[in-house]
Amino acid sequence: MKFLSIPTYLNIDLRFELASAGARFGAYLIDWAIKWVYIIAVSFISIDTLSINNLVLSFIIYTPFIFYSFLFEWLNKGQSPGKYLLKIRVVGVEGNYPSVYQCATRWLFLGADTWIFSLFMAIHQAFSALAIFSPLVGGLLILLSDKQQRLGDMAANTVVVKTKEKIIFIEDTIYAYATKASGYKPKYPEIMRLSDKDINSIKLLMEKGDRLMNPAIAAKLAQHIKNLLKIESNEDNFEFLKQLLNDYNYYAINDEK
Repeated sequence: MKFLSIPTYLNIDLRFELASAGARFGAYLIDWAIKWVYIIAVSFISIDTLSINNLVLSFIIYTPFIFYSFLFEWLNKGQSPGKYLLKIRVVGVEGNYPSVYQCATRWLFLGADTWIFSLFMAIHQAFSALAIFSPLVGGLLILLSDKQQRLGDMAANTVVVKTKEKIIFIEDTIYAYATKASGYKPKYPEIMRLSDKDINSIKLLMEKGDRLMNPAIAAKLAQHIKNLLKIESNEDNFEFLKQLLNDYNYYAINDEK
């Protein structure tokens, strides 16, 4: 297995396990099965029920099929249904959720794997049968590249990593650390000296681990922030970090009002 290590300003590396070629191929097959079920279903509906032969309407109906991977990876933070079931996810090489640009780039390069077969087909139609082997091109790149990237990943600066279900539910953005209780009182105004990027680095580090955050990482992270912001606290390291994120959320929301 291969890992991707991403340095942060906190001097603690984010470490992601890269998804295997087998897991990615399995997700690919699941996604294609879903797409073909959809295409068969809408074909029956459009032909038998609507009885309309309209180019614009056809484009609208088939948009989910055409833009399937782009829409799911963008709206679902790097996961299509196949990737979700196989517990893998697309992330940027800096550990971020993929941007709309990165998702679009990956989608645009989906056809790149078939270019070589398109050239063969231009020579003779008999070569069209080779198209079924087009995923092997992406598979070879995944196996041979250092970060297990296909061409679309290289262009988008993304990788596919393994994910594990979190028992500690830390939400997806810093603003999800909602201070729901009325009369919430923050403890550490010093936290506002950090940027959104810094806070997201803390959040990502807190999300690492299986069932519980690694105590060594929590201790190192908490101590680094205490030294950086000149904070004194005897709180449990994990509770201290959660408090910081809640406080940041509180101040950020109130500053916007």
